[in-house]
Amino acid sequence: MGRNMHEKIIDYTELAHYHMKLAHIMKNHKQYKTAFFLCHSALISMIRALYIYEHKAEFGTEISLIDLLLLIHTDYNPGLEVVVFVGELNFIVNGEGQELEVIRDEDMKRVMRRMTEVLEELCWRMGM
Repeated sequence: MGRNMHEKIIDYTELAHYHMKLAHIMKNHKQYKTAFFLCHSALISMIRALYIYEHKAEFGTEISLIDLLLLIHTDYNPGLEVVVFVGELNFIVNGEGQELEVIRDEDMKRVMRRMTEVLEELCWRMGM
């Protein structure tokens, strides 16, 4: 893999980790909506890194759920649970003007815990 592609993978991975750090700060200040959007941004950054890692090229602005399933699927890890999680986050974040419902502290903790697991799993897939 070329140096430039490797640097982009590292940049996207670091960006995902920065988004999660900010999400934790926002959660601690009870800014759940902001934390939720930061979790989504972290996930998108990590998916971009994985896409570059797998395909040695960048994708455009959007990736379909089918493409995402093909990207995350392996013989050892079907990845369907991760794809469903990504799909749910996308649906909520891109809810066409609908306001997020009230987010409770326990719910936000669950989302952030799952986000951390997914990011770790995707990092592991890239050998990071």
